[in-house]
Amino acid sequence: MSKLKSTNIPWCPVISNKWNIERVKNKFYISKVKANIKNPTVLKLARIGVQIRDISNNEGQLAASYENYNPVRYGDLLLNPMDLYSGANCNMSEVEGVISPAYINLRTIYNDNPKYYDYYFKFQYWIMAMFAHGKGVSFDNRWTINTESILNYEIPVPSKEEQDKIVYIINKKCNQIDLLIKNQEKQIENLKAYKQSLITEVVTKGLDPNVEMKDSGVEWLNEIPKNWSTCPLKYFFDFGKGLPITKADLKENGEKVISYGQIHSKQNNFTQVSSELLRFVDPIFIETNPQSLVNKYDFIFADTSEDREGAGNFVYVNNNERIFAGYHTIILKNNTGIDYKYLAYLFMTDNWRSQIRCRVNGVKLFSITKGILSKTTIILPTLFEQNMINNFLDEKCTQIDHLITIKQNKIKKLNDYKKSIIYEYVTGKKEVI
Repeated sequence: MSKLKSTNIPWCPVISNKWNIERVKNKFYISKVKANIKNPTVLKLARIGVQIRDISNNEGQLAASYENYNPVRYGDLLLNPMDLYSGANCNMSEVEGVISPAYINLRTIYNDNPKYYDYYFKFQYWIMAMFAHGKGVSFDNRWTINTESILNYEIPVPSKEEQDKIVYIINKKCNQIDLLIKNQEKQIENLKAYKQSLITEVVTKGLDPNVEMKDSGVEWLNEIPKNWSTCPLKYFFDFGKGLPITKADLKENGEKVISYGQIHSKQNNFTQVSSELLRFVDPIFIETNPQSLVNKYDFIFADTSEDREGAGNFVYVNNNERIFAGYHTIILKNNTGIDYKYLAYLFMTDNWRSQIRCRVNGVKLFSITKGILSKTTIILPTLFEQNMINNFLDEKCTQIDHLITIKQNKIKKLNDYKKSIIYEYVTGKKEVI
């Protein structure tokens, strides 16, 4: 531990007593020149670094011309001054090209190590120090820090030799941690793949490995157990529509609602309504739009998806709470009164969803309609077998999800540890030898 001194700066209260405090403008200038290149290498600022953007696939927002973009050199420090709550990000570029002038491009004046300041500004974003210097309409809507505030931002200044040592040790330690994180992420991928294959195996073949099979009669599946049946989905459900609202209609409290954003969220496990999925709307909709209320055993499907993989995402209503289907949703209203939770597991399979994915249309957004859903078929075991399958998968999926949660917590702890390492070295709390 090195000797420290106070800085009187709230977001960096102490630094090594060997260091000085200066302002960004003493070490960097903002490069604002225009590229004026007709076919440049276009870059993007991502969480994992500055990357070359593929503009040939027409995905994302494309500029009419890139001549007004700013040139980026190796070692330039790119900061996102916008959306300081959700979009907080910075990275030192290791590639050359051009980037949107919306980003702030800091270029060193002297022979400083820009990677050291990349780590320092990452720390500033993490502790919301940049956020405290921002202005805007609301915290989650274009909360922005201006160039004057950036240039006058106070930064610690170690010697160039110490900057290089700090970067070396942080890189080394962070690379070791990243390997551990990748290992956990790979294990999570394997668990998710196992869970998906287990669900598919059980809902299409049942629990008896010796059961006699027959041709399914449907294009999306070869064989099913002999005593199972197939039928159109529309025989068991009527089709409804969610509330005609937008995100702006959501309230702090009121009547519960689930919209397409929550259906596509990572918190949705498809087989039950969890509190994380619930938002709220004005109670007036009970009078004006009672047809958008859902009942126990209904399904709520998202009617749009940003990719084909998400086409068919849904949530199964497993309780008697008063809940509305929200914007961009289709309701499958159970007209039998029978609990078909088994179908929630069936709807999770790629086999069943292939019926939807082959029919959806779109480029950036894929639309799922009542017509598409009504043309799908389902396979049905006996009700006794459905209950056996539900109980088996409930137990197995709970066990797998628990293992995934453990590994996700490990990743969080590793990321927190990585942040603590960066903080201690960029402020001089830990001395490099």
